[in-house]
Amino acid sequence: MKIFSRHTFIILLCGLAMTSSVFGQQKNDTLPKKEKRIKTVLIPTLSYNNSFKTSVGFMAAGIYRLNRKDTISPESSTNIIGTYSANNTWFAVLPSKFYFKEDKYRALFVTGMGNINFQTYLDWGNFFDNLPIPPPPVFEEEGVFIDYSTQFQFVYSDFMVNVFDRLYAGVNIIYAHNKTTFDITGAPSDSQDLFGFGLSSEYDKRDNQMQPIKGFNAKLSTTSFLESLGSTTSYTNVNFQYNKYFQQGEKNTLLLRAYGQAALGDVPFAGQNIVGRDDLRGYSNGKHRANQVYDVQTEYRHWMTDRWGYVAFGGVAAAVNGPEDFKFNELLPAAGVGVRFMAIPSSRITVGMDVAAGKDDWGIYFRIGEAFTR
Repeated sequence: MKIFSRHTFIILLCGLAMTSSVFGQQKNDTLPKKEKRIKTVLIPTLSYNNSFKTSVGFMAAGIYRLNRKDTISPESSTNIIGTYSANNTWFAVLPSKFYFKEDKYRALFVTGMGNINFQTYLDWGNFFDNLPIPPPPVFEEEGVFIDYSTQFQFVYSDFMVNVFDRLYAGVNIIYAHNKTTFDITGAPSDSQDLFGFGLSSEYDKRDNQMQPIKGFNAKLSTTSFLESLGSTTSYTNVNFQYNKYFQQGEKNTLLLRAYGQAALGDVPFAGQNIVGRDDLRGYSNGKHRANQVYDVQTEYRHWMTDRWGYVAFGGVAAAVNGPEDFKFNELLPAAGVGVRFMAIPSSRITVGMDVAAGKDDWGIYFRIGEAFTR
């Protein structure tokens, strides 16, 4: 399979040109006589992948202190992300992270809405496993992609308190509405109202939240959706992530990461996890979908000058419905490279673009800040 085409190369060049023009606008902001109350970054985005085709949009971030006299708390941030794709996918997301009272309290608030036109994969092997005869000759392929459209709105928030050393613990709450329509004649739509709550925790020993060079960061959270509280179905989502940073020289770093997202119980279609949706770069076609997704990754971040750097990364993932489904020969590898620009040196805020390839798949990713720093 040909992964990268001339069309893809042109998209990459256009994306770099667009982001570079915005980078130049930020240069004067990085050398102020007096630190601005709110520092801003804006990136227009242009990308292409197997599922959404050409996508255009923007990312914007505001970096600030809730209390200018509080120099212990990390800087808070509010982001706006908007995208429209050639297949009529669109979404807008507003995430904000707050640090206050000398970092004794941390809060996260995210809201968003959109319409995602995507696809899922039906494996004929799984479909015909229980039949006493082999599948008919018409099913020569291993499976088939089925298109679907999901309209969504959600609001999520968590609040944590410092309980010991750099350990934080708290609660989270979410409300989401999803309506999924499959591109199959006679298939019913799947409408889900999900109201959930759970526990959040984080142990944060990073030297910096925006661009860590050394230390580690571990997160564990649970969110339970209950029919008794108004959810359409009852299930629990468990998320775990661990990042370890090894300093290389004065300002370079090597990252090792472990990640797991497990949905347990009566998991609806909208509650399943997809390889590449929120973690391992290099997968964009939605083929590898299951109740549970796990991956391990490594990333090297190197700065060639004070303003420009690059990253190289790789990892493997598994998509399973339970531990009994795990098979080493079905692990999904991915690797890629990216470019970084130090948009706001005083806050170590970077912007950049990554290109990654997986098994018969690939993706282009724009970002404000480094991967895995949310």
